[in-house]
Amino acid sequence: MRQASLFDILPQADPDESVSLVGVMPAIRAVMNRVAGKDDECRKQLVESINAVARRENVALTRGGGKTIEKATLDKWVQSGSDQGHAPSLEAILCFCLATGDANPVKPMLKALGLEVIPKADLEDLEYGKLCIAERKLRERKKALEARR
Repeated sequence: MRQASLFDILPQADPDESVSLVGVMPAIRAVMNRVAGKDDECRKQLVESINAVARRENVALTRGGGKTIEKATLDKWVQSGSDQGHAPSLEAILCFCLATGDANPVKPMLKALGLEVIPKADLEDLEYGKLCIAERKLRERKKALEARR
C-alpha cells in the first residue's frame, strides 16, 4: 500500500477558501484540557511525565528553550480563551501526547489538513478494504466487457 504524503493535499486546496486555521490552536488546547483532567494531583504527575519525555527526547518545552515546565505552565497551555501568548509549541504538544499516551490533541491539526488518524493496527484492515473495492470494480468491468461479446 502506498503511504500518503502530506503534500498530496496541497493541489486539492482552494487558495481562496479558508480551512479555519485560526481555530486549530484553541481546539488543540481544549482537547489537551480534557485529556489533562481537572485533578491537581494528576496534573502535577502529568507535568513530571511531560518533563521526563522532554528530557528523554532532548526538546525544549518553552519558547525560551526551557526543558522543563511547572504546573502553572501546563495550566496556561490548556486554558480556554484566545491567549495565544501561552500556546504550547509543537514539541510541547507532542511531549504532552507521549506523556499521556493520548494522540487526540493533534487531531485538530490534522483535520485542518483534511487528514484523519488511523491506528497502525488498522492499516491492514484498510488495505484489505481497498483491495476488496478494487476487486469488485474489476469484476464489474469484466462483466461489462463480457456483455459486449
